[in-house]
Amino acid sequence: MKKVILLLIIIWILTGCGRDKYEKPDEVSINLKENVYEVYSKVHLYDFIESSNVEVKTENKLIKTDQVGEFFEDITYIFNKKKYNYKIKYNIVDTEAPVLINVASVRTVKVNEDAYFCDEIVFADNYDRTPRCEIEGNYDLTTVGTYNVNFVIKDSSNNETKKGLKINVVDSIASNNNNNTKKVTLPISKVIEEKKNENTMIGVDVSRWQTDIDFEKVKADGVEFVIMRMGINSDIDKDISVDTYYERNIKNARNAGLKVGIYVYSSAIDIKTAREHAEWTLNVLNGTQLDFPIAFDWENWSKFRKYQISTHDINDVFKTFGEVIRSGGYEAMLYSSKFYLEKIWRNNDFPVWLAHYTNQTNYEGDYFLWQMSNVGRVNGINGDVDIDILYKEKTSLFD
Repeated sequence: MKKVILLLIIIWILTGCGRDKYEKPDEVSINLKENVYEVYSKVHLYDFIESSNVEVKTENKLIKTDQVGEFFEDITYIFNKKKYNYKIKYNIVDTEAPVLINVASVRTVKVNEDAYFCDEIVFADNYDRTPRCEIEGNYDLTTVGTYNVNFVIKDSSNNETKKGLKINVVDSIASNNNNNTKKVTLPISKVIEEKKNENTMIGVDVSRWQTDIDFEKVKADGVEFVIMRMGINSDIDKDISVDTYYERNIKNARNAGLKVGIYVYSSAIDIKTAREHAEWTLNVLNGTQLDFPIAFDWENWSKFRKYQISTHDINDVFKTFGEVIRSGGYEAMLYSSKFYLEKIWRNNDFPVWLAHYTNQTNYEGDYFLWQMSNVGRVNGINGDVDIDILYKEKTSLFD
């Protein structure tokens, strides 16, 4: 019996079971990189290793980078035909400052009026869901005068963004009853004259706000396509529903010979709801053929602080929506204005529908569809309508 026990002890020692699993032989050299990475960045385990004189089994493993802090990861290496473990320390940091979404530069208040300037503005952060706002500088709401201060927006990693605020404290505020401003509109004929060529198509996008549309007249006026709202989810406490004019719009637009697409106005703030909205969209479509990718439209920016979400969260929402749409056999695209495309939305592999109300956009990102005006006038549509330009060279939809 003693011989058996002795034999087991020898085997135990020879196989290394008696040593600390992280004990590194003196002959082994493993040089590590600094191993500090930005939150949400894509990092593989092999990125940790600068050099080594042993076979390191890092594999193609992605580490988690969705939390800020200090973390540890084990790697395995081979030395003298034995396996060893090595513990690596790494740090995930957030160095990105908050983004200002809707922040005033001038505020006029009556003397002795209660004003909470930080409560009136909208901002967001890539990581922190509840960044904080402070006023830097002195002001006195009980004394008439002009005060120059700063909004200071800080996140949990103390990254900060500043913007100046001029506070005018006055005895009284004059009312503005001047309603004589002449409304500017954009006839579709002018758009066709200036923008239509062999590389472009001219279209409109509509919803129930345009009520009944005569699509035969719309086409005769030079319009080539229409993108219509199919789904509307106005806020997080509302259910998603079909636009009341969707069915007649898609039927009548098709009958008039127009190319058609749809968009879904969503207020989803988490991936669960984004998935539900995408599945709802696929269910309502039920295989309906479209000429355009399905557009995801998210516009509740004024409630961003109320929702307590990050810009990373909202990007995950769109990514989830788009992936579910693709799994259903359709393509998805992101609809957004120039400001939010530049400040909020991250690079992704989905096409973009740009909204920028100007005669010549200076947006430098990729897009194939441009909503250039919201005050278009088209025969067959009552009142204002959005006018869009499609660039054939930027898409393969109509090759």
